[in-house]
Amino acid sequence: MDKSITISEENYDFWKTGAVISAVLSVITFTVFWNLEDPFWISISRLGAFIFFAITILCYLQIMNGPIEITLNMTDKNILVSYLKNGKKFHEEQFEKETIKEVFPTTSGVNFLLRKLKPTLKTFKVSFTDTDKDLYLFEFSGRPLLFSKASQEEVLQLFKNFT
Repeated sequence: MDKSITISEENYDFWKTGAVISAVLSVITFTVFWNLEDPFWISISRLGAFIFFAITILCYLQIMNGPIEITLNMTDKNILVSYLKNGKKFHEEQFEKETIKEVFPTTSGVNFLLRKLKPTLKTFKVSFTDTDKDLYLFEFSGRPLLFSKASQEEVLQLFKNFT
């Protein structure tokens, strides 16, 4: 019996909000820089405008391609994890079902700031029968992907029904 779900990473909205806020602050500090005459405050406001502009660019680069979507396909023997960006598959992993001991959500991969802003965001860790170390189930470029409460429940329900 095959079962499939698709979930999306939650961190995407955080980057969109950060880009808008830093762009507004960049415009404000640039306007202040443009209207000042004191060299000391000119340099401070120019530095602030540059910092907020750089943050805007970095946030935009994070949101440029859209959020990562993950499709989990479960068969009787295997679990296939597909990573998609803009509807195109760019990475795929396959796990044997019998080697998975447990899948559980955790906050270990969530940084302090995000934990305070969105306490429900969690990553998934998986423990295998052939190793003692828990690994992240969903990773992209070395960073664990974060999921909302609804996505967490979907994944946990899927694993509960098939183990």
